Amino acid sequence: MFPTMKLSVSGCDSDSLYYILLDVVPVDNKRYRYIYNKSSWLTAGKAEPAPRNRLYMHPDSPFTGDQLILNSMHKYQPRIHIVRRPRDSPIEQSLSIDLHNEQYKTFQFIETQFMAVTAYQNQLITKLKIEKNPFAKGFRDPSGRSPEYDL
Repeated sequence: MFPTMKLSVSGCDSDSLYYILLDVVPVDNKRYRYIYNKSSWLTAGKAEPAPRNRLYMHPDSPFTGDQLILNSMHKYQPRIHIVRRPRDSPIEQSLSIDLHNEQYKTFQFIETQFMAVTAYQNQLITKLKIEKNPFAKGFRDPSGRSPEYDL
């Protein structure tokens, strides 16, 4: 995921184990489209059905590609869950986690909401993402010059 989400946790009990989990949920039940001349997103109908909630354990869980797919032109909200477990009851990495059976706290920040797209709808965003994304080396200008933006 780019940009990455970073968090700092404090106030934990040293006799417990803590697991950091991430899921991404729809913000609403709408589908959107980008209006170029207004540089804005407008509602364009009803959303595709959301897949069942999936929790991703950080950092080294095995994933299949279909677990990471979101519907294009839909708005999403990442959520972070911190699960507390006794030291003698660790969570197996391969197990599915049902939060209803766990002691946990969920955090979400409106600043992390995003639109899932198959192509960026704004050229300035495309350039910015290529410049800042460490995984986009193949798309950068080989001259090494930073692009200039008229904002």
